[in-house]
Amino acid sequence: MINSHQSYTINFMKTVYLHGFAAGPGIWDGQKPGFTPQIDFSDLEAESHRLSSAIGPETILIGWSMGGMVALKTALLSPGKVKALVLVSTTPKFVSSPDYPYGLPLALLRNLKKKIKLNGVKAFHSLAFKDLPVPGLIDTPIEQAEKELAELEKVDLRELLAKIEAPTLIIHGNKDQIVPVKSAEYLAKNISGSELHIYDKVGHAPFLERSKQFNQCIRNFINKI
Repeated sequence: MINSHQSYTINFMKTVYLHGFAAGPGIWDGQKPGFTPQIDFSDLEAESHRLSSAIGPETILIGWSMGGMVALKTALLSPGKVKALVLVSTTPKFVSSPDYPYGLPLALLRNLKKKIKLNGVKAFHSLAFKDLPVPGLIDTPIEQAEKELAELEKVDLRELLAKIEAPTLIIHGNKDQIVPVKSAEYLAKNISGSELHIYDKVGHAPFLERSKQFNQCIRNFINKI
């Protein structure tokens, strides 16, 4: 895991892939070459600052799930460096509230926390991926997973969306049980000029479930910017 004593320099790469919770860089093995840092989600603010300091100009950030949250915050910290954003199965706010009905109920997140405490992060893996063969999964220590889920419970990026200037592609599956598809529609509505692609009968990992379609979609998007 990246911590305050570690750093990385990625200004020689133009594409940076950011994994999600309970996964590692290897989850992007099926995508085009790019830099894939190991992300610590226990403090999104600190991690976004670290990434912002590391990237060079003309960087394309491709973030999946919580990695997409880091990508959003990084784009605001370094608007002159981030050429484009690709947000995959991402939400600005994971937990639903009276003014944001598009997340999951807090009770479901807390139930997941209990399952992870008992059985480890494989409880999340089975929910997110079903029977998919998935590269790059990691056995996140329970204590670390609890810190990251606590961060997920409180994060709210809605006020930042209108400030995003980079061209943004949003990809989401309509059968996602981790991040409801309504979250993607909310992102598209609130990020000016963004492009939304919803994949039918796809869950939380469209880059695994529809890899050819996913890769072509990104190529088409990048060719336009």
